[in-house]
Amino acid sequence: MNKKEIIFWRNRYNEEEDRYTTGLEEKLRKKFQKNRFITKKDLQETIKWKFQGQLKGRQLLNLKRLIVFDSAVIEKISKLAFEVNSDKLRIKLLTVIDGVGPAIASVVLTFYDSDNYGVLDFHAWNGLFKNSKKVFTEKDCLEYFNRLREISKKLGFPCRDIEKALFKKDLEKSKNY
Repeated sequence: MNKKEIIFWRNRYNEEEDRYTTGLEEKLRKKFQKNRFITKKDLQETIKWKFQGQLKGRQLLNLKRLIVFDSAVIEKISKLAFEVNSDKLRIKLLTVIDGVGPAIASVVLTFYDSDNYGVLDFHAWNGLFKNSKKVFTEKDCLEYFNRLREISKKLGFPCRDIEKALFKKDLEKSKNY
């Protein structure tokens, strides 16, 4: 996508997202950046944000898995994940938490640093790599972040804006088929 397309699709995404979702993202972003860790409640809200709508079953499964983790442990793990300077280690640390896979880890990292991360989602993945995939590995997540950053550097947009554009464009395309 070029700059014009990114602006168009990002704006469509922003216009059509509901206020609750957008407000929750902003609230969590500010909280993650201020505290430099996440709480169990933050993580529950993040999971609800990611797996809303048609993915309620996945949301409930991930929330159920999260029950066994103490909030203090989540805070320590996320603090360490935010402190290290390695995407691979960040993902590994966050996915130690039961109920957090690469997709949820990507949301946490995106909310923490939207300039350098984007939410890993099959629509954005498909828009970026032109192949359909619904289950993601750590390797996929790293490849995804690297590709977003290449585009970000080339075109001067935050990774989150690029990801929103990719997501929205592929979502619209899939609705038309």
